[in-house]
Amino acid sequence: MLIWSGTTLNLALRIDNNIVAIIVSIIFLKNISNCLDKKEIKNKAFVAIFTLNTIQLIGETLTCIINTQPYTWLIPITNLLHILLFILGPLITYKWYVFANLWVNKSTDYKWQNNILLLIPIIINTFLALLSPFLKLVFYINKYNVYERGTLFFIPVVISYFYLFCGFIVIYTNKDKLNRIEFLPLLLFGVFPALAGLIQSIFYGLLLMWSSIAFSLIILYLYLQQQMMHIDYLTGAWTREKFCNYLNNRIEQKKPKNFSIVFIDLNDFKEINDTFGHNEGDRALIDLVFIIKSILRNEDSITRYGGDEFVLFLNVDSHQEVEEIIMKVSDALADYNKCSNVLYQLNFSYGYELYNFDKNMTADEYINQVDKLMYRNKNSKKLKYKQK
Repeated sequence: MLIWSGTTLNLALRIDNNIVAIIVSIIFLKNISNCLDKKEIKNKAFVAIFTLNTIQLIGETLTCIINTQPYTWLIPITNLLHILLFILGPLITYKWYVFANLWVNKSTDYKWQNNILLLIPIIINTFLALLSPFLKLVFYINKYNVYERGTLFFIPVVISYFYLFCGFIVIYTNKDKLNRIEFLPLLLFGVFPALAGLIQSIFYGLLLMWSSIAFSLIILYLYLQQQMMHIDYLTGAWTREKFCNYLNNRIEQKKPKNFSIVFIDLNDFKEINDTFGHNEGDRALIDLVFIIKSILRNEDSITRYGGDEFVLFLNVDSHQEVEEIIMKVSDALADYNKCSNVLYQLNFSYGYELYNFDKNMTADEYINQVDKLMYRNKNSKKLKYKQK
């Protein structure tokens, strides 16, 4: 009885850190999935890291529980769990490298096809993990259902550290693109798991690597959430703060990329509220954003700047491209007005201007300039209406 109690206590001490990390990870994953803008690929990458790491924690904890249990039917399950662990390990750190790349370069896209060479280690590791139960390469489970390290155990470890190192290099070499609030947590994220993984590799039996990643992800999320969420609760558009931060970053880029912002004001919104009620007014705003989002490309965005005023951020090179997008939005709203059952019309006034990097306008100056153009357009429409 004392032996059983001692074994149980040792097991509890081994996995207690993992269990806490699993519980906290699941809670945060639910919160993150509801809050983050899922349109942004870097947010998708962040959620993927969190999800894969949670699965890894659960798998690692289960292997500890069933390891050494003297039941032959558990051996195939133990093998499957260890195959999963050794496949996911390098994949998690690869996803971290992708996330670091997306964050540092403010990218809106990442194509694995352009980085096929970086996936070769993952492919090799996957084959080694799948063959290990038969050839004792990375690991093997003996007849007593006990896990043993194989002769090639070092390979997934080296691959995982390779991707962590790549992420570290991306962050450090591009530190001029990051502000101090971003740089430190991004840098430390890779450092803590690297140290924990090194200790775990040296001292067999310790469980530190994946729980340290879980806690690092939580700290990183809390530290950077002001830059990662900021979604208007009603419409799903960006908030004003998120837009201003993004606009400042685009203006300050050392390699400028052309863009334009478009201010859009929903016409007669007050009348919709007064005549049909605020619930119908909310519906009008929701429908407007939904329609505009269906027109915009992945690299573009819409922000609820205030009340019934919205801003489109368009990655374009010419006035013609802006006009084409505005025309598509206008046509889509015309179709909505014909087909919907509501008793009001959705139409808008707008103003836009391509950003001119030669003028060195600040974000506030640029916003004010485009806002004036929008109100000029709105006033001209009112004047035409009165003349009729």
